[in-house]
Amino acid sequence: MLGLASLPEVARSLGEALPHGGVVAIHGAMGAGKTTLVRQLLASWNVEEEGASPTFGLVHHHVVHRGGDVHEVRHMDLYRLENEEEAERSGIAEMLNDGALNLVEWPERIPGLMPDDAWLIEMKVEADDSRTCILSQLRG
Repeated sequence: MLGLASLPEVARSLGEALPHGGVVAIHGAMGAGKTTLVRQLLASWNVEEEGASPTFGLVHHHVVHRGGDVHEVRHMDLYRLENEEEAERSGIAEMLNDGALNLVEWPERIPGLMPDDAWLIEMKVEADDSRTCILSQLRG
């Protein structure tokens, strides 16, 4: 369990463990801290622009320098997405398979489009308002 004060340290550890490309599904209830975690992940990768919630634009693009290489990281917030067809029309389905690292909030909006090899970060709010953060494979 973690409090907000330890989130930068947790994000740094997660940031080292996550792949440079692919999909990371970030699941948790409204207010669990998904966007805050993404902001901290981006900060741990020395991204200068803040990782604002892309709820109204769906996707924010970031350039990340990791391991001596430059990588594209996308932060997707799919809360407002109606269905998988809308994700396909908006290009999100293609983005999930093109090699960039996609950090996806509300992945349950597009279960059929999530790749089999996606990672999962599950955020749970505990009774004392701390958070439990679990990293695993989405399917497996």
